[in-house]
Amino acid sequence: MHQRQKKILDMLQSGRVEIRSAALELGVTEMTLRRDLKELENQKLVLRVKGGAIPHPARYEPETVVPGQLDRKFAIANALFLRILPADSIFLSTGSTSLAFAKVIARRNVLPMTVITNSLPVASALFRSCCKVILLGGELRTNSLDLVGPIAERNLEEYHVNWLISGCDGAFSDYGFYTSDVSLSNLEKKSLRIAEHAAIIADSTKFGRRALTRFASLKDIDLLVTDDDFSPADEAKLKKAGIEIIKVPASGK
Repeated sequence: MHQRQKKILDMLQSGRVEIRSAALELGVTEMTLRRDLKELENQKLVLRVKGGAIPHPARYEPETVVPGQLDRKFAIANALFLRILPADSIFLSTGSTSLAFAKVIARRNVLPMTVITNSLPVASALFRSCCKVILLGGELRTNSLDLVGPIAERNLEEYHVNWLISGCDGAFSDYGFYTSDVSLSNLEKKSLRIAEHAAIIADSTKFGRRALTRFASLKDIDLLVTDDDFSPADEAKLKKAGIEIIKVPASGK
């Protein structure tokens, strides 16, 4: 990899490289830049899109987590895996715990389920699994590499699934589950309508944390998979609302 390609990868830290502006900044022709992007795509470092490129989903982690939190996410993902039947269809939303669940599915590779997702990293993680993967269209959020907006919502309306599986950015045991993005919230609300059952996969740190908009009330959710640092008071409220709770050991216990 030469120095110019390293600079292109540095530019991708902002989420997207536009061919015209990047060529001007690097002092090369657009043809040269396209050639660089093709070479980087062959190395699975970028994904070319119309007019430019974005980071390759296979290299993407949706959020920075400390090792203990990552352990919790995979423990949660493994616990949920045991509840899914081979013939089930699921809508798997975006987020780090959803990505952990996709990696668990791919690693075990024994459930030939159908997975609908709006997340490029999730789709990439399932690429070589025995699952049938359906990726929604829509507007790309370059900071998280997922698809939202009216097109994604219309795509989703065409399907019926056994499970909605989603993380959250925040949750309150009196009110429900929240995300920080309005477009994602709208898509999550649509997904609740097409699913027979809904599961939230979230570690205990998400409870009591504020986020912009609610996408699900307590009555919308059937199952919560979390860790055993989950507050007994919150657990009692959710159980009273009819939500089944599965707890996994928190890291370090």
